[in-house]
Amino acid sequence: MITSSSFGTHEGKEVTQYTLKNNKGTVIKILNYGGIITNILVPDKNGKNGDICLGFDDMKGYATNGPYFGALIGRYANRIANGRFTIDGKTYQLDINNGPNALHGGKVGFDKRLWDSKVVGDVLELTYVSADGEENYPGEVKVTVRYQLTEDNELVIRYSATTSAKTVINLTNHAYFNLAGQGSGTIFDHNVTINADKYTPVDSTSIPTGDISDVQGTAWDLRTKTNIGEVIHSVPGGVGYDHNYCFGKTGWQKYMARVEHPSSGRFLAMYSTEPGVQFYTSFYLNETGKGGAAYEKFGAFCLEAQHYPDSPNKPNFPTTLLAPSETYLQTTTYKFGVM
Repeated sequence: MITSSSFGTHEGKEVTQYTLKNNKGTVIKILNYGGIITNILVPDKNGKNGDICLGFDDMKGYATNGPYFGALIGRYANRIANGRFTIDGKTYQLDINNGPNALHGGKVGFDKRLWDSKVVGDVLELTYVSADGEENYPGEVKVTVRYQLTEDNELVIRYSATTSAKTVINLTNHAYFNLAGQGSGTIFDHNVTINADKYTPVDSTSIPTGDISDVQGTAWDLRTKTNIGEVIHSVPGGVGYDHNYCFGKTGWQKYMARVEHPSSGRFLAMYSTEPGVQFYTSFYLNETGKGGAAYEKFGAFCLEAQHYPDSPNKPNFPTTLLAPSETYLQTTTYKFGVM
């Protein structure tokens, strides 16, 4: 069941919040502004619902949304080195908004746009037309994102996009999770498994070096269940995890990751057709969130399905190039439950 209500206004236009419910007691709320997931209420082992998704109480917070809480990210999720890429000999220069690099689609990415929205059965469908030259990306891009909450407690996000000219595209959702409940402190009591043999090492500005390296024998080896608190401070760089894990080919649904919280009994499992996932443990988090909750460093984790960062400049990475004859497709599923 999907219902809707007003969530205030943005630049004089009404913002709608959609509420998706199933018969298991799960409630997920999503805005047509930025496709933002504002709330995910799921039961713990005692049947008590808790909100495991970080966010803000109102549009004032989401209008700036420095951490990108819950948002759809595009045209290009993650980083492009020096904000520059070349297609057919022509170089495109993007805004620099993250050190020397372009991050998450630019200054006004898909996360800060008001999307057209409609309900189709048990699916919330959002559409947006990104103009040719928007944020200096080539081609008019038409994007559709469909959110569905199933009776198996799965949030399924299906993305599709077409373009009028060759462009690059990399879409994701940037939900921040804390399975103990938003504002419940750090995630050091969570256990994580990431089902990947390889990852992309990065330089000091978080741009991949171009290597695809084995996780074996490194702090990035999370193939068996690992307590986050026990390993996070051993990750080189001192900021915890903010790295892309590699799963190979695009287009088939892969089991990527699972996070568990023993005290509440909650777990989250992730599946995607994308070739990678960014595992981020929120080192830079410092916000006042819903209900006045203090969101602190390491207070959440993100699992962002994606193509690899800086793929337009790394020919050995799976391509993010989209031509007018092609359709971009992605399906990512977050499954919630209790152990």
